Amino acid sequence: MTPTLFPSIFTIEIGGKPTVTFEAKGLREASEICNAPWLREDFMSAHSNGAPLWDGNALLKERVSYEDEIATFGDACKDAQPSDGMLMVYLIELDDDDTAENSEPSSFAQQR
Repeated sequence: MTPTLFPSIFTIEIGGKPTVTFEAKGLREASEICNAPWLREDFMSAHSNGAPLWDGNALLKERVSYEDEIATFGDACKDAQPSDGMLMVYLIELDDDDTAENSEPSSFAQQR
């Protein structure tokens, strides 16, 4: 019998800074998302305080989210609009031109 995996909340750190949370079935899937070219492109094009989130060199690392990050993700889920995409909740403030809805924390659904 194969065990059923329930989604968990994961965090991606950029250069050691917790940056975004999302839901995945396990660490393998979280790692695939962390290493996805589309997400890396998003990190390079998004800005916080005028600086790109990722410079292309800093270490990107996925990990299981801490309690406060899970709570932040849960709060954003309550306010999120239904979507076919994956909900990603930023733990940092994004510059206004990076998302249609900019708040602290920022959340949006990735359509991937």
